[in-house]
Amino acid sequence: LSAPAFLDALERSGLSTWIRESESVFGYYLVLVIHNIGLALLVGTCGLLGARLLGFAPELPLTPLRRFFRFIWVGFWLNVVSGAFLLIAYPTKALTNPLFYLKLVLVAFGVLALKRIDRALLEDAHECDSSLVRRRSLVLWTLGLWFGVLAAGRALAYTATYILYGKGT
Repeated sequence: LSAPAFLDALERSGLSTWIRESESVFGYYLVLVIHNIGLALLVGTCGLLGARLLGFAPELPLTPLRRFFRFIWVGFWLNVVSGAFLLIAYPTKALTNPLFYLKLVLVAFGVLALKRIDRALLEDAHECDSSLVRRRSLVLWTLGLWFGVLAAGRALAYTATYILYGKGT
């Protein structure tokens, strides 16, 4: 079974070729740097938020933690945009790899979990800390989902059947 032909047309587009083959620092390497900055903001901030919600640093009040979501969403959108450019650069590599689809599913569930945590923080702002104990499993799931996204994304580099259209690994 080979890669679908539409991937060839996408790979031959000017933008795809430029991102992939440009020696400019503004090509593939900048896209990767932006993607990693987005990951650091998203997953790093989720880790900090998760640690507090799991009981570390209980002296920190909960209400100001909602401000962390600014960093989380900035990181998320940086990843959406840079991820689209990475996909354009190597569409065959991503779209023929089942791990890419697993990563997208994990991202979707991670976003849903983050929205639930944000809503819970808003509701719990007027309650005591103990109400968050009920949400401990949600926090653990959220952290697990984002670490799963990181693992699946990293594994994409090593599990591709095709790198470019018509060329296997």
